[in-house]
Amino acid sequence: TCYAEMRYRILVRNSGLIGIELHHTFEKAELDEHNRELYTYLMKWDPSTGGGIYIAAEKSSDNPLGTGTGKSYALHALVHRLCRMDVPCLYGRTVDFLMELKAAYDEGIQESERRVLNRYTQIPVLLWDDLGKESFKTDWGPEKFYYVIDYRVRLNRPIIISSNFDLAEIEARFGPDNFGPAIASRLAGFCEIWTLGGPDRRVRVRRS
Repeated sequence: TCYAEMRYRILVRNSGLIGIELHHTFEKAELDEHNRELYTYLMKWDPSTGGGIYIAAEKSSDNPLGTGTGKSYALHALVHRLCRMDVPCLYGRTVDFLMELKAAYDEGIQESERRVLNRYTQIPVLLWDDLGKESFKTDWGPEKFYYVIDYRVRLNRPIIISSNFDLAEIEARFGPDNFGPAIASRLAGFCEIWTLGGPDRRVRVRRS
């Protein structure tokens, strides 16, 4: 029991979770009609089967952007569950992945960029948050996202993604004439597609 707890803490420390994310677990989640089906699925999901999960925002007149519905929380809680199962995993926001790559690129050392890419391709389970928030000026960024996604699809290594955008919107944001269609196609074929709607929980918490 002591070893399992110590192993869990090591995996969580190396997972990429920080701050309040370290307290986001399924046991503490407030289940309701909006999130119950998805969260129940994630609490039973078996990473050994491979494949991926894509969680998009379900937009409504009350929440037109689909923000704050619990997509990030779902990924944080899944990290905790995987670490309890002794499964190494990496959580990160996609904007941070892009910043890591740019920092490596600015160093001018190819090995630095390769280390960043290996970190995201070799981990048993990758959890990427907020796909589509990035800003691209060239094809360099979309190419790196394509590389990671394609690599994991080819090796059947699980990737869990949350986004405010559906796959058609992701295709447009990553470039409809180049990497966008390839990224959207691979995610569509590899991932189970879910949507998560409801009110903006962050706003509700601030008001209460």
